[in-house]
Amino acid sequence: MKKILILSSRIPYPLIGGDRIRIYNTGKVLSRGYKVDLACISEGEVRKEYVEELKEIFHKVILFSYPGSKFRWNAFKGIFSNEPLQAHYYYFPEVQNWIDKNFGSYDLIFAHHIRTAKYIEHIDRPKVVDLHDAISMNYLKAVKKVNGLWRLIYGIENRRVLPYEIKTINCFNRSFIVSDVDRNYFIEHGADQEKIITIPVAVKDEVINRSPQVKEKNQIVFLAKMDTLANRDAAIYFAKKVLPLLKKENKKIRFIIVGARPPKEVLNLGKIEGIKVTGFVKDPYEYLEASKVVVAPIRFGAGIQNKILEAMALRKPVVTTSLGAQGIKGKDGEHFLVADRAKEMTEKILSLLEDREKRESVGKKARALIEKEYTWDTIGEKFLTEIEQII
Repeated sequence: MKKILILSSRIPYPLIGGDRIRIYNTGKVLSRGYKVDLACISEGEVRKEYVEELKEIFHKVILFSYPGSKFRWNAFKGIFSNEPLQAHYYYFPEVQNWIDKNFGSYDLIFAHHIRTAKYIEHIDRPKVVDLHDAISMNYLKAVKKVNGLWRLIYGIENRRVLPYEIKTINCFNRSFIVSDVDRNYFIEHGADQEKIITIPVAVKDEVINRSPQVKEKNQIVFLAKMDTLANRDAAIYFAKKVLPLLKKENKKIRFIIVGARPPKEVLNLGKIEGIKVTGFVKDPYEYLEASKVVVAPIRFGAGIQNKILEAMALRKPVVTTSLGAQGIKGKDGEHFLVADRAKEMTEKILSLLEDREKRESVGKKARALIEKEYTWDTIGEKFLTEIEQII
């Protein structure tokens, strides 16, 4: 049996966030036909039960753990190079030495993100990279939304990431991206169109297979990993710009912000009447199932939003922005509702809150779209087909 090594810049467990879900399920799919090992880098110690869970999927799990101070020192040193800071942030000589000694025993190396591509760009071996989304496109929008140190960091990355992404695409056998929008952006900037393949995000089986028994409440939910700038901005924007308008028409409406690692700015939103910030919860999908409407008021970012697909899989009507809907093979008004201004978003949410049949109709069509386009059975076959062509 042929062997594949997957490189990850974080341990893909627990399954919080789209990147972890994608790495975990990619390994699960590839294990159908190959012996798959996982080498991952962790910022801080990793709980043993997480490693044991991964061993159920991967043949071997090779873990490199370092304190956060070493990652930050790496990033500081990266200031004086021409490569992205994040490529330096996750680069450790010990990891490089292990790869240099062991890559010959693998038939293919699968890097996740540009953060691990640096380790194998010089290696003469079949290699692919899952870029997930166009980070450089995200930075173009995000740099205008940040201040202080983050503005400096995003400014540096904004100049460096795109050339590095293009270089990576052109020197790897294949590069994967989650949406055609991101793919076309890369091609316009010099990427070899034969080497970059769109493989969308998929919804994990546990969500697809749920049988909701929860009764709807008069609430709206936003589910996301709260330590990212785009999600933090979305939560604050909705709480301060949209919710007050909603309350004028529906005084008892509640807004639930669900997701791990909320920063202080998001936690403070919980002080506003009608808002609850949960932080990490064991089963976040109970909140989605109990809500009449799911929102994803994303104002900048790239790729496909996993949180939107998960809500659609649960037959929930989603109201998002044109950016949030970007890359999803659905229609506004049929599979989800799109609104880019606070007043318009308010009107579309109210139209759902006041009409149960409309909520059910949108939710039903959303679910059908997920079953057709965004399950791991469908996406997994695309990964396997591409890998088979290389090895």
